[in-house]
Formats: sequence, C-alpha cells, structure tokens
Amino acid sequence: MALYEENVSSRGFRIFLILAALPMLFGLYATYMAGEGFEFMLITALLVVLVLVDAMELRIEIDEREVRIRGPIGLLIKKTVKIENIESFSVAEGWMSCSGAIHFNLPAKGCIMLRQKKGWTVSFTTNNPEEVARVLAMLGVPRAP
Repeated sequence: MALYEENVSSRGFRIFLILAALPMLFGLYATYMAGEGFEFMLITALLVVLVLVDAMELRIEIDEREVRIRGPIGLLIKKTVKIENIESFSVAEGWMSCSGAIHFNLPAKGCIMLRQKKGWTVSFTTNNPEEVARVLAMLGVPRAP
C-alpha cells in the first residue's frame, strides 16, 4: 500500500510535445505518397510517440520500502530508490531548483532531491513537496540541512 501517490503533468508541456510530433504525420504521408520507406517511417513514428507519451507525465509512489518514479508506460522514465539506500533528502521551491544526476523534471511547485548512500542523486518535481518531505521523514529518512 502506497503512503503517497501523485501524478505530475503539465498541460502546456503536453501541447508542446503533441505539436512537436505533428511533423511526423506529414513525414508519414510523404513516405506513403512516395511509395518508399513507409514501413520504416511508421515504426519510427510509433516509437517516437511511445517515448513522448512516456515523457508527458510522472507518477510518484512512496511506500514503506521504496520511492518509485514512473512514466505512464515506463519505457524511459523509470527509477526505484530503496528507502534504506537514501542517505538524506532536500526540498526546494520551484521545479527548476534541483539538479540531481538523475532528474525527472516537469513544471510543478517544488522539487525533491534524494541523496543515496550508494549511487547517484535522484531528483524529481512534485506539486506537494512538503507532503513528500513529511512522508520521507515519517519513514526515517533525514532531511539535509
């Protein structure tokens, strides 16, 4: 059972990604009309769409054992950090305030950075940074000064 769950997304970022993907439709049409390379273009377009859909949203789940950060599909955006491996965490205001080695960033109110005992720092944006901080502190993870 999750102690904390949140979906972070941005309507503006989704619109931007959809507009960025529109030229693929023109490319698909052009290759179809040319009669060459349509299959390759179709497979490439489907892969790009899967990556874009995965980048449109973050799902943050915290339970007694781990912090999971996922995209809707989980192809590229997928990271799990064990609670016992977290050395400390810090909270920053604004979605551009953190810069972990592994960073999951969408427009949001705040940012959480997890410093691991083994491994790289992981940071992610959230609309409820103090709620995430409360849950991590409840699990015994110290807050960095």
